Amino acid sequence: QNGVNPQTGQPFSEALLLGIGGGLGAGYILWEFSWAESANIVLGFRNRWNYSVEFLKNLCGRLGAEVTIQETSGIKAAAANLSAALERGVPFIAWVDKAHLPHQGLPEALKGYGVHQVGVYGLANGSVEVDDLVERHFLVPVDIFAAGRAQIPSDKNRLALVAPPANLDLSAAVRAGIEDCIEHLSRDSESFSLPVYKKWAKLMTDTKNKKGWPVVFKTRKGLFRTLCSVYEGIRLDNTEGCGLRGLYADFLDEAAVILQKPTVKEAADLYREAANAWVAVADAALPENPFREARVLLDERYALYHVGNLAELAAVSARQERQVAELSQDFPLDAAQTQALYEALQAAITAVYDAEVRALDALKAASV
Repeated sequence: QNGVNPQTGQPFSEALLLGIGGGLGAGYILWEFSWAESANIVLGFRNRWNYSVEFLKNLCGRLGAEVTIQETSGIKAAAANLSAALERGVPFIAWVDKAHLPHQGLPEALKGYGVHQVGVYGLANGSVEVDDLVERHFLVPVDIFAAGRAQIPSDKNRLALVAPPANLDLSAAVRAGIEDCIEHLSRDSESFSLPVYKKWAKLMTDTKNKKGWPVVFKTRKGLFRTLCSVYEGIRLDNTEGCGLRGLYADFLDEAAVILQKPTVKEAADLYREAANAWVAVADAALPENPFREARVLLDERYALYHVGNLAELAAVSARQERQVAELSQDFPLDAAQTQALYEALQAAITAVYDAEVRALDALKAASV
């Protein structure tokens, strides 16, 4: 709010804020649920993707913007915090369960599974007015919004109130963000840094590791839902350039001008190549044959969401969920075809890792 890029006189771009906050991260987790014969995949793309408060604090600190985090486990205190924040008349950030947001069109079964942040702009006709990454704002009934905030106990009904930046040194903020990104992606962690992609690639065909896909999906039940999640998370779910890599390249283009370092643009080009490599992963997860209809439904659902056509969105989401339920029980590929799909995914993920390493090396060289 009221943040203006001093070099352009315009609001900070989303790309610039991503980069100053620390840019990119990496993450892959496969959560198994034996009772449901399925596995949920979590892909992390942003710096500190699993620590959203820490990312926000780093971003605000580099901008010289004060951030206040409010948390409470109490229902009354949560309501009081929300009311007080709304009365300020200044937009703020709220943590909420994604499936509780009616405009997302998600099934009831997903409630409690998706941590989500939205911008809150005020009250309108007894509903909370939220900004959820599209041009229009959505209205969420107050009681539903409150239930969504309380759905995930670890979030503690969290709100973030941000004051306007003061005493901003834009060049220093950009350099700090790039240094953070380099340090973060240079770690040897197989959970939260680039080596996680080598690990994931290996698990695609590993028949001995209990986390290997041939083991987890031995009967192939639930596999279709997980493959849809891979496609959706990379191509569609507001990552603005496949795993944020395209958006980060846009940041590096801005950074090259701010820092007066043209060589940073070379790293930007390589991150766009990494974004294309991520596209290949999504396409390998749901190849046109035999999953063309699944891709069409997913693409259509997000297109309707972005234009705010909630009536048609609900219908398409219901069709998609019926398809997921059916094909998760009766996967359309036999054992040999599934093995070929795993091998194609393995090759695509390995290509992502190689592209990510090249881009990171170029960013390091440009930052010396």
